[in-house]
Amino acid sequence: MSRWIGNLILSLLSIAFAFVVVEGILRWFPQLFPSVTHQFRQDAEPDKMGVAHPYIGHLHTPNNDLVIPNRDFQAVHRTDGHGFRNAWPWPETADIVFVGDSLTFGYGVEDDESWPALIHAALPQLRVINLGLIGASPEQYVRVYETFGVPLQPKLLVVGLFPGNDFWDAGLYAKWLADGVGDNYMAWRDYGRPLKSAAKGKALERFLKQHVALYHVYRQSRRAYRDWRAGEPKPLQLSQGGQLQLSPRQLKALTAGTHPERAEFQYVIQALTRLKSLAAKHQTHVVLVIQPDKEFIYLPLAGEPAVDAAAHLRPEIERLDYAYVDTTPLFQQQAEAGKQLFFETDGHPNGAGYRLIAQAVLAHIKTHATAYGLPLEPESGEQTQGARP
Repeated sequence: MSRWIGNLILSLLSIAFAFVVVEGILRWFPQLFPSVTHQFRQDAEPDKMGVAHPYIGHLHTPNNDLVIPNRDFQAVHRTDGHGFRNAWPWPETADIVFVGDSLTFGYGVEDDESWPALIHAALPQLRVINLGLIGASPEQYVRVYETFGVPLQPKLLVVGLFPGNDFWDAGLYAKWLADGVGDNYMAWRDYGRPLKSAAKGKALERFLKQHVALYHVYRQSRRAYRDWRAGEPKPLQLSQGGQLQLSPRQLKALTAGTHPERAEFQYVIQALTRLKSLAAKHQTHVVLVIQPDKEFIYLPLAGEPAVDAAAHLRPEIERLDYAYVDTTPLFQQQAEAGKQLFFETDGHPNGAGYRLIAQAVLAHIKTHATAYGLPLEPESGEQTQGARP
C-alpha cells in the first residue's frame, strides 16, 4: 500500500514538474509560441481592455499607444485625451462626428488609415472627430454620442453599423446592464464578472486566463479541435493574389440575433430609435453606414451559403426614415473581382476595405453637403446603393 502511495506521489510530482517546465518555456521563449503568448499577454493585462466608464461601460485608455499585434498586422492605435483616435486637443465644435465599433475606430490599421481619417484627409476644411470604440454595441454608440458628441454640436453624425456582430454585442451589453455589476464592460465581456461577485467557475476561469499561459494552450487546442471537426477555417484563394480563412460557424453564432423576434434585434432597433431622436433634438443630421462582414462577402465565392446579417435591419432603417449608405454592393463587386478586402485570419477590413468604406461615405457626404449644412460644394454622380438624404 505504501509503495502504491509513493508511486502516486511520484506521478503527481512528475506532472507538476512537467507543468512548471512547460509553463516556463511558454513564458521564457514567447517567440516559439506567438499566438499563445500573445493571447496570454492580452488576458494577463485586462487593463488593455481600456478603462471603466459608469455610463458607457468602457473607453480606451486616454493618451495611450496601444499596439495590437496578431498574425495579420501589428498596428499602433494612438488615443487622445478622451481615449478616442483623434488629434489632441479637440476643437470646441465639429462638423462631422463618427460613432461605431472597432471598424469605425480603424482596428488593425494605422491612425491615418481608418475610414473616418481618410474622409477627414479628403475634407481637410471640416472639423472631424472619430468616436469609434472597440467592442461597442449600438446602445453604446448612443451613449458615446450623448456624452462626447452632443457637446461638439456636429452638423452630421455618421454611425458605423456592423451587423456581423452588432446584434451579438447588443445582447451582451443588455445583460451587463441588467446584471448591474459595474466594472469595465469589456473586461466583464471577455473575463466574466469581477472576482468579488463572480461564480466560482467564472472566477477560476478568469484567474487561469490572467495567470496561466498553459491554459491558453488548452483553449487553443480545444478551438482547433472544434474547427477541425467543422472543417474550418475554409481557405479561399483570391484571383488577384492573397487568401482568406473563413468561418461559417462563427458567422452563424454572431448573427443568431439578427431576426426581428429576437431580443438582440429589438435592442438594436431601440438604440437606433433613441439615437435618431437625440440627434434631432440637437439639430444634427444622421447617416448610417452598413459595413458587411467578411464571411458574408466571401463565403459565396467559396461555394458556401452565407447569412446576410443586415437583411432584416434594412427595412427597419427605412421605417425609421434614416439616411444610410450600404457598402455591401461595393464589397461584393470588389470581392468578385478577386480583391482582398479583409485580413486573412482576422475579421476586420484591411486597408483596402477601409478605403472602400471611406469612398462610399465620402461620395454620400459630398452629394448631400448642402442638405447637411456642410461648407462643401455639392457633387453630382452615382450614389451608393441605399444612400439617400
